[in-house]
Formats: sequence, structure tokens, C-alpha cells
Amino acid sequence: MTRIFAASTLYGAMTVAAAVDAGQLGDDDRERVLLVCNNVDIPEVATPLHHMPGAAPVLERFHRVVYWNDLIYPFHPALWSPRDEDAPLWRTVMAEKMGLRPGPLELVVESIQVKPAQTLCKIFSDATLAVYADGVMSYGPTRNDLPRSLHGRITRVLYLDLVPTLAPMLLTEYGIPSEPVHTGAVLKLMAEVTEECRPILERVIPADLAARGPETAVLLGQYLSPLGILTEEEEEELHLRMFHGALRLGFTSVVFKPHPSAPSSLADTLGEAARAAEVPFLVLDVPVLAEAVFAHLAPRRVIGCFSTGLFTARALYGIPVAQIGALEVIRRMRPYANSNRIPATLTHALLPDLEEEAGAVEDRVLDVAHIRSEVTPYVQAVGYCMQPKRYAFLREVAETYVAAAVERWDERPELSMHFNERTRVRLDLPGPRTWKWRRGTGWTFLATRERGLDDAPFTDITLAGFASLVEARDDRGVLEVGARLLAEYENLDLLVGMAQAHIRRKETGEAERRLRRAMEISADSGRALVWLRIAETAAKMGRAGDEMRREAGRNALRINPESPAAQRLVKPGRLGRRK
Repeated sequence: MTRIFAASTLYGAMTVAAAVDAGQLGDDDRERVLLVCNNVDIPEVATPLHHMPGAAPVLERFHRVVYWNDLIYPFHPALWSPRDEDAPLWRTVMAEKMGLRPGPLELVVESIQVKPAQTLCKIFSDATLAVYADGVMSYGPTRNDLPRSLHGRITRVLYLDLVPTLAPMLLTEYGIPSEPVHTGAVLKLMAEVTEECRPILERVIPADLAARGPETAVLLGQYLSPLGILTEEEEEELHLRMFHGALRLGFTSVVFKPHPSAPSSLADTLGEAARAAEVPFLVLDVPVLAEAVFAHLAPRRVIGCFSTGLFTARALYGIPVAQIGALEVIRRMRPYANSNRIPATLTHALLPDLEEEAGAVEDRVLDVAHIRSEVTPYVQAVGYCMQPKRYAFLREVAETYVAAAVERWDERPELSMHFNERTRVRLDLPGPRTWKWRRGTGWTFLATRERGLDDAPFTDITLAGFASLVEARDDRGVLEVGARLLAEYENLDLLVGMAQAHIRRKETGEAERRLRRAMEISADSGRALVWLRIAETAAKMGRAGDEMRREAGRNALRINPESPAAQRLVKPGRLGRRK
């Protein structure tokens, strides 16, 4: 029998290799073929996993390595799939190209919902299937419906046990069991990978910085701006917040590990901040696993947004972790069923937030009792709202959780993001009884179940509800809801959003008043993005906003002298163009 392991990352290949070591994938006499799929946007300029530093110990677990990109060139693995009627022909061609022996075949794939996994399953239609998941995304629901001819062949889901006692939702709607890869086997193989990577890490990490391991914080970059979750400037600002958070904790050196697919320019602002703070700083832009960096440097803290690396650092290596920005990502998540919703949710629920007063004190990643009693039903409720038809068997869990959470609605802003009014009405879930703003009608006081399904959508009187009105450009709602919220506390988002509404309504004086107040409350802000938002809003006022635009732009430029947006906003004329 032959078993084909399809992998696009070294982390994924390591996962299945550890499962082989642990005896979780059957008899050792089966031929094991590692099928490498390079799925990045431009594969020709990226390092495939079998050529990455540290790959050698992983490759030893397989008899042969085949590069899928070469077999289907010039097509892209994430795009190409044969026509249904041509699949049997391609089965013969690929078996010959890959040197497959006659006999039973098993296919082990990742990301079963998309290509190239679905392409491989179509071509090798005679193969039994196993699915593996190498990150926290496996704890969320299956993204797409799978045909019976596909899910009926899947025997199990293998996953890394990064959140103890929490079971993956992936493929559970089809009754497919899941099984954690043995942690001991993962750690043993990762130790081998680290030893293989050590020469390159010793070469790129200065000796004096390597010696400061316990004084070092590792920052993990992600792939947020290319995915449209944040803009590039917002992602740069997020990295700066991580950096300053590390300094507040007392770290005297910082290492930044960018995502391999992220633009290299995202690290430039960090370098400037490190030079200004006179802190030893290194961008570790080499194709090695973050886990190898954890093992080699032994840092005292790992900081990120909602990266899987945060969970591997804490669950597998025992390194304290912290997050910044997970709540913002949840607020910005579009569409609702975005697969990143569950990773961001778990991060916010379990990892300390460095921007909260008590955020750096403790985390709950390994708090089994809390995960069982609170996090498990929470994740299942969110997962049900993401895919209610497919996970109808979780409805009772969702109803119970949301009903019980009503008492904590005000203290947990994420609840109104996951279980907003529109979602609760659509799914007929319980919710808090509060004042709502309804477009075209105004204020109404009623609970979710008292509404008719044909009513216009309501908005919670929260920052999340305000943001939805801003996004919809409901200027009357923005000003009404904003005024109610401003009566309780001042907030930059409220002031800028209300200023934008005044601008659209040609109320220049009111817009200027809101922006002036935004500048006053932001006077001590060290975040360039704050001043850029004010400057860009002032620019929409035309000539009347020129003075505020240039003043706010100069503040942004003072914090980040390399910002092209700030340089443009301080120039004479509207939006930097001379009149």
C-alpha cells in the first residue's frame, strides 16, 4: 500500500511526520510519499518546504519527495483542477509521474475545503482519505459543504493538541472522528528540526543578542493586510504596539519573526522604533519555523495577534505569551464566517492582552477547567453562528450560552460582535433587552424575540454597533448613537466617525469641533495611525480642514518619519496637491 502526504508548509509536514513516528498512521511497511505543494501567490520566488532549513529530519520520515508544482506546471496549485471527465486520465498520468505502485492508496491532506487538496482527492478518487490540521483553525467549523463522494472517504482528522480538552469542530458534521497527534512525538521531531536549523540561526542571530534570550521578547508577524483584515499601515501600527508592549514589560531586546508571505516593508517601522529606543532588535527574515526560534533562543515572552505560534509557544514549550489586537480583528472580521474568526476568538479568550491593565499577569491556555466550562461552549456557539445549517446539532449549546451571557454583555464587548442583533434575529437566538437604533425609525426598546423577521436591522448601542453604522454610512444613526456613547466616555473612534458623518452632511463647523476634540484627547498618543486617521478625515473637509490635516500629519510624521501617507498629508493643498 502507498500513502501520499500532501503538505504546503514545513509545519504541516512536521505534523504528519510526528504522527508517523507515533504510529498513528498505520504499518511502517507502507510506502510514504511526501507531495510538496507550494501554494503562495508566486511560488517561483518562495522556498518550498523540502528546501527549507530544518527540513532534513522531516524528510527522513518519507521514502520519496515529489514536487506537485513541477507536475502541474505552468498551473498554480491553488487554482488548477482537471475537468471531472478527465480525472481518470489524470489518475493514470500522475501515478506514472509519481512512480506509484499498483495497489491500495491512502491520501493524507490538509485544508480539505480548497485546492490543491480537492484536486488531489478528485484525481485519486480510489484513495481513502485522512485530513490533518496543523493550527488553531481546526477548532472552527468546516468552511464549505463537501460532497458525499468526498467526505464519505475521510476516516479521521489529525490535529495538534494546542488547547487542552478542546475538540476540533472540523468535519464533525459528517461524524468524522478527530485524534490529537502525540505531543511527545511532535516535541521530539521539533528538537531534531531545531538542531538542523541551529547553524543558520547562529549565523543570522548576533552572539550578543542570542546570549540575551531570557531578556528577549519574540514578536510574531502575520498575514493580515494581504488578507484585507487590516491595511498595511494598520498592520505596521499593530507591530509597533507589540514592540512598545514588550518594552513596557521590561524587555531589553526584541526579535521580530515576520510571516513568510507578508510584505518585507511591514518590518521597516519596527526598525525605526527600535533605533529610537536604542534597543537591540533583529528581523529574523529566514525560512525557519518559529518553533525552532523558540527552542533556540528560549525567549521569556512571545507576543502576537492571533498566530498559531502563540499557542505552540505556550502549549508545547511553556513560554509565556501575550496578544495585542485580537479584539480589533474580531470587530473587523468580514464575512462573518471567515475561518480566522475562531483563532482570533480563542486568542482573545485565552491569552492575556498587553494593552489591558492586568493583561500581562496570567493566561488561561492551560486552564483545563476554564476551557471545558466556558471556552468549549463559547467556541461551539460562535461556530454554530458561522455555519448554522451545517452545525444545527449545536443550536441548543448556542441558545444556552448566549442566554447565560446576557448578564455579562456590557463587560464583554466581543459578545456583541459575535452575537450581534442581526445574527441573533436571523438565527432566533436570545439576547439582551436594550435600546436599539433602527434605520429609518429611530430608537426602539425591545428584545430580540419581540421583533418581526421583516423589520429593518437594529444596532446595539455599543462601539461595535456604532462601527456598523459608520460602515453603512447611516449618518443620522452615527450621530444619534455616537452622542449617547459620548455621554458615557470619549473615544477617538466615536469622534472621528461622527466627524465623518458631519462632513457628509456639510456640517463643517461640527466636524471641526469633533476633530479638534479628537486631537486634544490624542495629544499624548504615540501611535502614528491615530494622527493619520485624524489627518485623513480633516482632508475630506477640503480647504477648511487644511490646517488640522497638516498639524495631524506632522504629528504622524514625528512618530513615523518614513510614513508615505504622513508625508503626503503635510504637503500644501488638499490631499497634498497644490491648487
